[in-house]
Amino acid sequence: MGLLSWLNDLFESHEEYGTRSTTLTGQPVRSKAERVIADYFTHHGILYYYEAMATTNDWFIFKSKISRPDFYLPQYNLFVEYWGLVDSPDPGTRDNYIRTMRWKMAQYRNNNIRFVSIYPSNLNDLDYYFKRKFRETMGFSLPVSQVVSTCPTCHQQILDMPLHIKWHTQTLR
Repeated sequence: MGLLSWLNDLFESHEEYGTRSTTLTGQPVRSKAERVIADYFTHHGILYYYEAMATTNDWFIFKSKISRPDFYLPQYNLFVEYWGLVDSPDPGTRDNYIRTMRWKMAQYRNNNIRFVSIYPSNLNDLDYYFKRKFRETMGFSLPVSQVVSTCPTCHQQILDMPLHIKWHTQTLR
């Protein structure tokens, strides 16, 4: 089994929920709530990967499958999970979801992987809840002033130069 196949097998698909939506940047997401979170990151200049694959950190040490993390913030090496079905009106769905959610949280904690949990009730004041949870997890507050630099190759304004250089490298192949 190749590495990519193994990575894809490690991460199961999310349970289908919500109404699919599209972010400000044109990215399809699985729910309106995930769109709100993604658009929040975009408005605040926070680089994120949606349903990122396990290509960084110590994800390889998980012994069994987990669902794909909702968001990964590479600048902070931080995962953000939206637990959208904790309030499901169906008791079976809700109980299953909460059991899976607790298991996944335990995997993050047991493997010293930083994450922030966002719940449906947090969406009414996402700025407050995200910043508070970020500070509790990371030990410093947002916003962190970002350094904007200009790419010497394409002359674009860049927030994440290492990622941009990687993009240039992959584009030239």
